[in-house]
Amino acid sequence: RKRETICALTEYVVTSSRNAGRTINGVGEFRKAGRVVLCAAFIIVVASCQASRSSGLVCPVSRFRSTKPLVIAHASSIYFGPANTLVMMRAAVAAGADVVDADIRTTADGVLVASHDDDLRIATDTAGTIHAATIADLRTLDAGRTWPGPDHDYPLRGRGITIPTVEEILASFPHRRISLEFKATGGERNLCALLRRLHRTNDVYVGSAGDAAVDTFKPICPEVATTVTDALFETMKDARAKSLPWCSPSPLGQPPYMIGTRKIVTSESVRWDHEHGMAVYTWTLDDAARLNAAAEAGVDGVYTGRADLARAIFDAQRTHD
Repeated sequence: RKRETICALTEYVVTSSRNAGRTINGVGEFRKAGRVVLCAAFIIVVASCQASRSSGLVCPVSRFRSTKPLVIAHASSIYFGPANTLVMMRAAVAAGADVVDADIRTTADGVLVASHDDDLRIATDTAGTIHAATIADLRTLDAGRTWPGPDHDYPLRGRGITIPTVEEILASFPHRRISLEFKATGGERNLCALLRRLHRTNDVYVGSAGDAAVDTFKPICPEVATTVTDALFETMKDARAKSLPWCSPSPLGQPPYMIGTRKIVTSESVRWDHEHGMAVYTWTLDDAARLNAAAEAGVDGVYTGRADLARAIFDAQRTHD
């Protein structure tokens, strides 16, 4: 009953303001910043109330929501440079990326490094594995060796590019949101300690390939946001199919845009996720048509290898609620 009273009162205030010609777009009527913020808060509450009336449950709005899709520089992209390297990440940010993404693994001496694959031949053309190598071993390897470059002339060979540590990535982008994905278990405690030491528990979010790493990490580091796991996704599907009153314990979903020929991310699915407490960061889109479609569907972020293209498209899009 209290919730319905708040919703009704909030809607009355906002409706009255609109009828008087005093909307957020009419900033001239709200000259003081405090009033603008208050009006924006009212509108958010109204949206939440309207979205949840059918279930009788109001879910919190995810702090990872965005009025325009965030451009997330996909870790495995090689358009701007070797995957998971600082060279690639810096180039993607310069091209317009809002968020930096990295795949993480742990060395034999417990150092967290950025690499999609355990096999060192893929990135460095050297036999061996990351989990069996020390950080000193990795420092001797050339992470630019296998990147062909746009002209297939391998321009970064011998240029001193190495596999970066997660700490180096965090230090290189001190004021930027970071996406980290465990590619194997074993580094959960080290990552939590690192994020706490560097005071990065609020602007880093963590996912994993499979549920094991996140399931281990979350109890250790509850203050760090983690993405929807496979198990949670099954719970979410059940809640949606049965129209159950449910709010996601994770603030961030990462659905693939397509599975085979079937589109997963639609305006309807995004709306449902938003109403149930999640932001939606989809992957991996590198062509204009799909980038446009994802933005129109209302997603909050897109993993892409083409930060330049995504930036241009999203900047041209109108904002969504």
